[in-house]
Amino acid sequence: MFRGSRIGVAGLVALAAVAGCTEQAPEPSRTGTVVVAVGVPFTSLNGGTVEGRAPGSTVVRSLAQAGFVSLDEDGQAVPDEDFGTITKVSDAPLTVAYAIGPKATWSDGTPVTTDDLLLEWAARSGQLDDVAPELDAQGGITNNDALDAGVAFAAASPALVHAEQLPTTDGDTLTLTYATPVADWQTALDVGVPAHVLGQTALGIEDPAEAAAAVTKAIVDQDKAALSSISKAWRTGFDADALAQHVDQAVSTGPYVIDLVVPDERVELVRNDEYTGPAPAAYDRVVVRSDLDPLEEVDALEAGSVDVVTPTSTRDVLDALADVEGADVRTGGDSTLQLQLQTAGGGAFDPASYGGDAAKAAAVRQAFLLTVPRDAIVSDVVRPLWPEATVVGSVLPSVGPSAGGDVAPSGPADIAGARRLLSEAGVTDVPVVRVLTNTTDPLRSAMLALLTASASDVGFDVEPYAAVDGLGADLVGAPDAWDAALVPVSQAELPVDSVVSRWSTGGVTDVTGWTDPATDALLGPLAQTVDPAKATDQLAPVAQTLHDGGAALSLVRQPVVVATRSSGPSTASSTATPLDVDPLQLGRADLTSWWTWARTSGR
Repeated sequence: MFRGSRIGVAGLVALAAVAGCTEQAPEPSRTGTVVVAVGVPFTSLNGGTVEGRAPGSTVVRSLAQAGFVSLDEDGQAVPDEDFGTITKVSDAPLTVAYAIGPKATWSDGTPVTTDDLLLEWAARSGQLDDVAPELDAQGGITNNDALDAGVAFAAASPALVHAEQLPTTDGDTLTLTYATPVADWQTALDVGVPAHVLGQTALGIEDPAEAAAAVTKAIVDQDKAALSSISKAWRTGFDADALAQHVDQAVSTGPYVIDLVVPDERVELVRNDEYTGPAPAAYDRVVVRSDLDPLEEVDALEAGSVDVVTPTSTRDVLDALADVEGADVRTGGDSTLQLQLQTAGGGAFDPASYGGDAAKAAAVRQAFLLTVPRDAIVSDVVRPLWPEATVVGSVLPSVGPSAGGDVAPSGPADIAGARRLLSEAGVTDVPVVRVLTNTTDPLRSAMLALLTASASDVGFDVEPYAAVDGLGADLVGAPDAWDAALVPVSQAELPVDSVVSRWSTGGVTDVTGWTDPATDALLGPLAQTVDPAKATDQLAPVAQTLHDGGAALSLVRQPVVVATRSSGPSTASSTATPLDVDPLQLGRADLTSWWTWARTSGR
């Protein structure tokens, strides 16, 4: 696991703090309770939905749910054999068996069964959906009525769409067969939401076993009426607003179970007495608050009403933490900030701007990236907040921080090399480069200022892009509005697919229009490599083609900070400080390992 550094906080670069508002603080009995403040709200317990994969949901779900595997920082599957085992039965066709262990139990005492796995296959494979969501420019759904009337789980996984056949079951084992090999088969399927709760709420069947069996029957029979109700409940029944009204439906399989949801304010979890796995709860209650701005988090830590804080890392925040007597402050790195160059928008880096000359466009891209002062960005902007920050040399952080190897090692901007590339390519009119990034973030604004000054030495005119529909919408849907995007790249729940879909020609998440025969030739075999070790080895040549073509350049990991109160024994009004809390990396696809300190095995 990544370990944070303990730092002094004097003499930091000035960066503005994020503003926010405060709701009334919870007042639980503090004996046996730990209170954690995070900057993002919980929105759904269902990890198959977009809302459920949001960072605020992931941090709660990772404490409440167990499963066959979790994902570590490097994108590797970590099995939990107390919950069950996953076995690759065959390579041709790829066939995977899931054997549920006898200890796997929902928090209401109902055993985990193949009904739960079959439900997740039905939801994530897309095989039963008969209507698809329609989205506006901001990503909002515009056809909710049609979704509610049809069968619409609307959550197809890029891996499970290849599991076209209805899985087979035998006792506590479900067997899944893929039509095409899938590299991410280890993490493609896991237990998600409880089938028996859906049977109770969507189909009106009271007995848990009968309710779960009814969900399975609807899937096997493709009962459209029943599946319409089931899919709607699956999509919406585990959202924060729904659970606030019916928290009894928030049954879970992990060491904790949700006891209270106050949307946009806090989630309270209590010990799951049905959990018999290897890492039981260390506390009677964990309160996850999201109602404080960064400086308010520090105030709450000092007052003793919060035990762990994870505020945005700025000078103001770190200076304030330095004044909290006895606070243990640790810094670290989260998502990788990366420059990605637009090759299909008719702008500075598109071959179309050079009469279709792909080589000239590549030279302009490479020249621009040589002007990026990565060493100065790290030393002047990030290291004052995180002393151990270094230049990131990898280009595939959606798998893990160093996936694909160090293809772009650190070094100062190469102005002479950039000029030479442009001269050799016959480029005399150096273009304007419009950069899409969040300029309200002081960190990225400072990076953009350094980049602008350095690139101007070669003649590049760097300027912020003119927004069309907003940052997120424009990144995906307005390629002609920007030439480079300075964005954080988070880890993906399907690590290999994240590379294939992002960098293959016409890939579903290819926001820059990247197309390169050399990259495509490597991604095809990678997508179907079922040996995890071989898949890891195949990332390096992919990364090299992206570097050689000037597709993207990683800069540094986003600095983060965590602080805990000074240690002391539990009393009627306070709890002993949790031990050994690492910086919270909200860009992780799975935060299960972050909660080690809240489990007895990790204390």
